[in-house]
Amino acid sequence: MKKIALTIALGFVILFLVVSGCTQSPETPPVSTTPTTALPTTTTPMTTTEPVGMGTPGPTQALPPQYSLTFQVTTNGRTTDPLTYVALNGGNGMNFVGPIEVSLTKPDGVVQSQTMNSPHFMGQNVAFPCSTFQNRVEIWATAPEVGRIKVYDQIVPFKSLNP
Repeated sequence: MKKIALTIALGFVILFLVVSGCTQSPETPPVSTTPTTALPTTTTPMTTTEPVGMGTPGPTQALPPQYSLTFQVTTNGRTTDPLTYVALNGGNGMNFVGPIEVSLTKPDGVVQSQTMNSPHFMGQNVAFPCSTFQNRVEIWATAPEVGRIKVYDQIVPFKSLNP
């Protein structure tokens, strides 16, 4: 009895697989018409997702280990009052690094700048009114022996992909 039930079930599975592959209608190729006159084709460059007014993030440099600093860039996520925060999280150079200049560029090209002055401390931050799409954040630090260098340059989306 078990062999008959197994054979019948296997037969239905095979029949189902055969019939399911044959029920689709064949694809019909699209009808193409040949133009009587050839028109010149123009190619347009691919558009990027970054707005024109913000520019392209450039290369950054790392501070030497004795002057290293860590930063955190976050947004408040509120579209009614959008803000981007840049915070100093700490590092070896907190007592040695001079002014830290932070600039935020909106998609329309408007640039805002603020400075974190010495003495630096953990949690020191600046806040910028920003766009609800994405913004470019640049951080410049002035350290002994190396001078003023760009340590951060990123396009920061207002909302992350994971809420």
